[in-house]
Amino acid sequence: MRASLLFGLLVAAPCIAQPGAPAPQMTGEALVKLMGNVDPADVSWSPDSPFRTRAIAAEYIDMSNGELVRGFIQGVHDATRGKEWCPGANVSPLPHEMDADARRTLQRLPAAELRRGAAELIVAVWRKTWPCPANQRRPR
Repeated sequence: MRASLLFGLLVAAPCIAQPGAPAPQMTGEALVKLMGNVDPADVSWSPDSPFRTRAIAAEYIDMSNGELVRGFIQGVHDATRGKEWCPGANVSPLPHEMDADARRTLQRLPAAELRRGAAELIVAVWRKTWPCPANQRRPR
């Protein structure tokens, strides 16, 4: 009797513990952190480093993080254009405008919102600004 009860608990426990939805790969919080400046004091550095100073190493990390953020935003752009948001017939947003909109909006969101997926948050901004016609929008 005990063995069958224990077996039943072992089989059922993993099912109960499963989360409702998978955690996003890139949260808004992580993306905003990548947008910020790296404090040179936080950089692991030694005289053998390819960078002369911690400050130069921090600048390099900032530049690399900025490129990662830009690439992420451009990937969201390419994956969702015409499906989740639609440029106007006469006016199409320029890439740097969309990048700036996404960055500005993410940096102003409260911490609770930033726990959501960064792509979802970015698309919500663009969907509000450039909505798709009802007949073109992909069903959710």
